[in-house]
Amino acid sequence: MLLELEVNNIAVIEKLHLSLAKGLNILTGETGAGKSILIDAIGLVLGERASFHYIRTGAEQASVTALFQLADQPQILELLAELGVELDHDQQLILCRELNTNGKSTCRINGRLATVSMLRSLGRLLVDIHGQHEHQSLLHPKNHITYLDNYGGPELMKLRQLVKNNYRTYRSLQKQISALKEEERERAQKLDLYSFQDQEIAAAGLKPGEEEELTARRDVLKHTEKLLKLSQESYGVLYGDGPTHGSVLEQLRLVVDWLGEAAAVDGRFTQMVDYLQSAFYQIEEIARDLRAYGDTLDLNPAALMEVEDRLYAIAQLKRKYGDSIQEILAYQAWVQGEIEKLEQSTASRAELVERQRVIKAKLSQCALHLSEERHKLAAQLEGKVRAELAYLGMEKTIFKVSLSQEEAEDGIPINGKMLAVGENGIDGVEFLLAPNPGEEPKPLSRIASGGELSRIMLALKNILASVDTIPTMIFDEIDAGIGGRSAQAVAERLASLARIRQVLCVTHLPQIAAMADSHWRIAKEVTAGRTFTKLTPLGSGEQVEELARMLGGTKVTGTTKRHAREMLNLADKYKEKAAPKERNL
Repeated sequence: MLLELEVNNIAVIEKLHLSLAKGLNILTGETGAGKSILIDAIGLVLGERASFHYIRTGAEQASVTALFQLADQPQILELLAELGVELDHDQQLILCRELNTNGKSTCRINGRLATVSMLRSLGRLLVDIHGQHEHQSLLHPKNHITYLDNYGGPELMKLRQLVKNNYRTYRSLQKQISALKEEERERAQKLDLYSFQDQEIAAAGLKPGEEEELTARRDVLKHTEKLLKLSQESYGVLYGDGPTHGSVLEQLRLVVDWLGEAAAVDGRFTQMVDYLQSAFYQIEEIARDLRAYGDTLDLNPAALMEVEDRLYAIAQLKRKYGDSIQEILAYQAWVQGEIEKLEQSTASRAELVERQRVIKAKLSQCALHLSEERHKLAAQLEGKVRAELAYLGMEKTIFKVSLSQEEAEDGIPINGKMLAVGENGIDGVEFLLAPNPGEEPKPLSRIASGGELSRIMLALKNILASVDTIPTMIFDEIDAGIGGRSAQAVAERLASLARIRQVLCVTHLPQIAAMADSHWRIAKEVTAGRTFTKLTPLGSGEQVEELARMLGGTKVTGTTKRHAREMLNLADKYKEKAAPKERNL
């Protein structure tokens, strides 16, 4: 529950400290004193949208700090663990939010920097704020399904979450399949193109280094006659009857023989003979190579044409796919990868369709289950709300929970029909009201007054308190538009609600203020031309004065004081008689 609240420089509030207790905490005061601003300040520290116009004129910074005492609240403890926030042994939680005139906002949780979304996530689990116009939400049927589902408690909310998860998966698969359908033509065109390119490159049978080899061969073929003549003449000089007398090898053989005879006489010729003998063998090898080279030369012009054609084909492929055979082959490998992806996408679509079929069946099953549970809950909620409304002075009012479903061609199959489905399932929920006997129940937006809406909202809050886990509830002038016996009934229901929840209520009705377990008066004071808000805790005597003011207006008389005391006595008796066992907050 909320233990302490400190507000600095928010609108007319310069500095305010509020210590709250269990039970019903009441705030009263004249209109414009700052009661609703105080509620707005609580909203700020709980992560609601901030306006920097909240900062008090002349101040550079505004802040709100709230201290909470946690009990056995698994959801909050689990969220704190996810946020990395550690609690000390006393299980207390401090939330703080600062606003600066430079437009910056700072949030802290137990002293650690946090984000507004973190405050908001915690705030939803810590405090339920019902603003003075929140009962207007009952006029919007889209909100009614949430009230009904909340009444179902955690188990129904788990089922609703399951429906939401399945629906989101179903819609995601639908979008993926639709996207694949739209891309089908483009994919087919790409597949045709890539397949043609792959086949064209494959048909060429390219090999790394082939172009270089063909270029060299073309050069040879272009000069075949010249190369043949040069090789043959060279061979003739070395081995045959060249243009000189005798071949080089014959002449060299003579020199070797001559020097061999000389070496027999003088050993200094021996090394010369060895060198010449080695040269003889090398020249002889060259001569044989020249003869073999000539045999490889082809004077057929068709061979050159074949090489030219092959080089032209390679040039055409280079123009399309790369600057070299290596690049062309690399492009072919990429194309083959793309073809595989495109072919797999077809398989992926079939897989997506199958997955969608399975998830659609699951969605149909759990949506039907959720709908069946809602129909059971609707009957229960109708009975409880009628009982509450009777207590609140609307005993002749008929309250009905209407559930409807719509058929849709693109819906999901439920009991032989195709029903429209959304994140909340297949049901539409709307609260209907018949204020007078004999009338057909009609939508709240068409017939309910402000006072009636306030009491319906209080009835719902009181009923949902039994399944809700939020420890603190705030009502900002929920009593708008009611009075007399209805006001007393609302006061008694707030007192009953405060037995199992901590309740903070801003009110103008003395009947509600009399039920306070703790009572504060908030007032404006003007000092040196500046407006200040002052908060005063009221003792028993001061509470009598405040109730007398609320009963009699600006003038407090002995009669209004006696009436105030009587109201307090009756309130004490009611609370002693009606108070059930308090829930641990």
